[in-house]
Amino acid sequence: MKGILRAAIIGTGRIGSTYDDEVPDPKPATFYRGPRRHNGLYTVLPINHAASYSSLPEYRLMAGANRGEAKLRAFGERYGVRALYTDFRAMLREEQPDVVSVCTQSPEKAEITVEAAQSGVRAIVVEKAMATSMAEADAMVRACEENGVLLAVNHPNRFSLANREVCRRIAEGEIGEVGTVMAQWASGMLHGGTHSFDLVRFLAGDVAEIEARVPDYEPGKDLPAEGMMWFVSGAAGFFSNLHGLQPGLEVRGKRGHLMLSTMVGDGWHHRVRPFFEEEERRYPHQVEVEPIDVEPDELSPTQRLLREVHAAVTEGAPLVSSGRDGAAALELGLACFVSHLAGGAVGLPLADRDFRVPNR
Repeated sequence: MKGILRAAIIGTGRIGSTYDDEVPDPKPATFYRGPRRHNGLYTVLPINHAASYSSLPEYRLMAGANRGEAKLRAFGERYGVRALYTDFRAMLREEQPDVVSVCTQSPEKAEITVEAAQSGVRAIVVEKAMATSMAEADAMVRACEENGVLLAVNHPNRFSLANREVCRRIAEGEIGEVGTVMAQWASGMLHGGTHSFDLVRFLAGDVAEIEARVPDYEPGKDLPAEGMMWFVSGAAGFFSNLHGLQPGLEVRGKRGHLMLSTMVGDGWHHRVRPFFEEEERRYPHQVEVEPIDVEPDELSPTQRLLREVHAAVTEGAPLVSSGRDGAAALELGLACFVSHLAGGAVGLPLADRDFRVPNR
């Protein structure tokens, strides 16, 4: 560990400081093994930024900003933070933190991120979805790159060891070349959909084209959708947020497929012989199924994110959830609404950078 980074939080509400209070009967990481295996999202604590910073020796949580004074005072009392501000600009100017977490509602994130990047911070961690339009996301990425500031987006699926194991197996060709991807989630395509779209990109790469329908479309509302996507690699994908299904993903290749979800006890690797590569077809084909199980992680996804941000800032280590990754997930969510309005498929990158959908 090279140096302690001074951290501040802008937006000291739910994900900023109190989310863990909503987790009933919390269990240690070692609980989620074997038949109770789980990808660790929202089960391994802490989840919120304040508790995560406070638990890591490489950080000192020293300031917070929030428009509402009640939440700000509660945050300060709970985490022993005395530098409290209702004006985030004053906090940046007077406290000069090294790292800032932006945990506000999405319509506010672009302005805050740009100003933080210009204030001299070394890294910014933004909650998903990172913005409400591609113009905003572009400005955030540009401001950070021009000022030499690391921009990370908290898409927690990338910081799950189980999900990373699935990514490794795909990258090493254990299921063969990826042919299809299926993702189901819930909620609007920016609030919930960025979770699934970011995980899809993490496992299967960039998307070139998308087509979607939004049955209950209303302008300016973040709503569920479903549709198809086509990857740069040539793979095809289906996604749906319409039916309130348990969040999950399936990635299929010629040599097998991988399945995982947010359900305890889920996560499977199906191995098969390539049907179309055999000299002689053999019936029936047999599948070998094994659980995807990893060693229990003592870190939550939020802690792992912050630890990797520290390594990136102090050692130049790579970061798996960059601002450009967050922008790409946001773009897929926005593309669903653009496609619905166009009545057909749309290519990426989106031409209309100003198309906007407010979201949490």
